[in-house]
Amino acid sequence: MTTNPDFKSRYHESRIEYMATGVSPTCNVICSEIPYWQGSRLIFPFLIDNDWRHEYYIDFPLEFKSTHQTHPFALIGIAMAETYRLCEICTPKIVQVSWYSCLPWESDWWNEDIYWYLQQKFYLERWSWDKMPNIEFSRSDVESSWSVSVKDSYLLAVSGGKESTFAFEWMQQANLSMETFTLHNAGGILGDNWQKKFPVFDHLKMRSHLWEILTHPQVDPAEHFGYKGLRNDPTITNALFVMMIIAAQQGHKFLVLANDKSSNESNATHEGRSVNHQSAKGNDYIERFNDFLQRKGLPFRYVSICEEVYSIGTVYQLSFWNKSILKDLASCNEAQWAPGSSRWCCSCPKCAFSYALIEAATDRDFAIEVVGEDLFNLKQLDELWIRLFDLNTEKPFECVGEKRETLMALVQCKKQRLKNGEPLGALAVISDVEFDISLLMISPPQNIPKPHINQLDSVAGKIK
Repeated sequence: MTTNPDFKSRYHESRIEYMATGVSPTCNVICSEIPYWQGSRLIFPFLIDNDWRHEYYIDFPLEFKSTHQTHPFALIGIAMAETYRLCEICTPKIVQVSWYSCLPWESDWWNEDIYWYLQQKFYLERWSWDKMPNIEFSRSDVESSWSVSVKDSYLLAVSGGKESTFAFEWMQQANLSMETFTLHNAGGILGDNWQKKFPVFDHLKMRSHLWEILTHPQVDPAEHFGYKGLRNDPTITNALFVMMIIAAQQGHKFLVLANDKSSNESNATHEGRSVNHQSAKGNDYIERFNDFLQRKGLPFRYVSICEEVYSIGTVYQLSFWNKSILKDLASCNEAQWAPGSSRWCCSCPKCAFSYALIEAATDRDFAIEVVGEDLFNLKQLDELWIRLFDLNTEKPFECVGEKRETLMALVQCKKQRLKNGEPLGALAVISDVEFDISLLMISPPQNIPKPHINQLDSVAGKIK
């Protein structure tokens, strides 16, 4: 993939060179101001040190009818997600949110929540946890209520990647009542090039109603503050609260993401605290968020439909159902933001991991056809492959699978290449061990109605 010289990667690990340099931007106060609607656009304004004004836009489709009736609780979640992003780029001492009132317990919850998103930054920059910004809300002695009528139906977030596409196929075959949702972190200053990079959405639109939401800042704050470090945008919190707004209108109880089982594996430890790039996708956060919703008296539930499924299992099942759909997936964060039509950069951890899964589930020729190159024969990736499976190295800060899962994919790829007389490349260092078939097992989550668990189970049972 070629990029123009002005392209600034949001995720690529080459940006780690800028970490722990002591020059990351800081400020005194980030102030979240009251959000407001402008037509079908929801605007979140911020003021940094009374000096620079930042606006974050969320564009809803015209079919969304509930503008001007959005409950403050849904708004605070989106505002906090953008606050976390700003705190990562230009870290303040204090965050002020004077327009939202809450009880002390909720204030404490948000002050803990910010750890889940800034942990990666604090680890990579070697900051002490006591530098975590303090969030100040308006104090209230009364819990605000939000009356929402829901049914046991699902709003599934889809990203164009392997897990969410598998989740869609699985739920469709199980005949669960659902709509789909996607949050495009593009548009506006970022352009609309993303539209060409998600061909799998054409499949989804033919079989479900897809809510397409566009989000973008008026000006990129990283550009404004000169932040060059690695980014870990708070997409999960943003998605959950935007989904909540739509679910309230449509009457959906379950806010469904497709976080796979490997989300629970940490990358490192910093000052006694586990650091996990995918922390908000893991089981602990799902339970934490649902406890929060229950304490607020809200009927919504956060569900990861792939909570008991490994990513390698999703790719194997997709190849079984409809092998050609693998050609339409977009599993690279780098290429998503680059100019041109390429959907794979062929140099990042997510490309490497996804390539290994696709070849393990199919064959070398098909994987090359999907991704564009034989990634096992690229010498510049040799060190990356080690980091993806070796237990003694730091796991890449990307949404990649467990190290054991990656190793098993590589074991399968090596076995197939030896059988076919194909070049091993980076696979030459992989030990000849037995493939762990348990990684391919498909099991539904347990925090949905029992009849729906049975429906998902019955479908999975037929395809194993």
